[in-house]
Amino acid sequence: MGGNLPEGFIMTYNMTILGNAENFSDLLIYANDSTSQILVGSFMLGIFFIMLMKLKTYDFDSALLASSFSCFVLSGLLVYAGLLNLIFPLVFLALMAFDMFYMVVIKRN
Repeated sequence: MGGNLPEGFIMTYNMTILGNAENFSDLLIYANDSTSQILVGSFMLGIFFIMLMKLKTYDFDSALLASSFSCFVLSGLLVYAGLLNLIFPLVFLALMAFDMFYMVVIKRN
């Protein structure tokens, strides 16, 4: 490491730049604000694709509809909490609408 530091010295970091981060939710809010709300957005995309792959035992359009609806509701709650941009629930709503249109028009019996 250099300098006159003793062997086995562990470097500490100054966390006072976080302001009043007293718990995990404050740290999450700070990290989300620092990344322009990309952190929670990437969590939402990850949840969407994990649900889509988990539901692949059903047909793809049903799995897509279920995962887009679940992520639409969850992202709506996160927008209300101020942790996510409005574009995410709109994208999940559009995915859900196109999938419902496909299921009604193309796959009708």
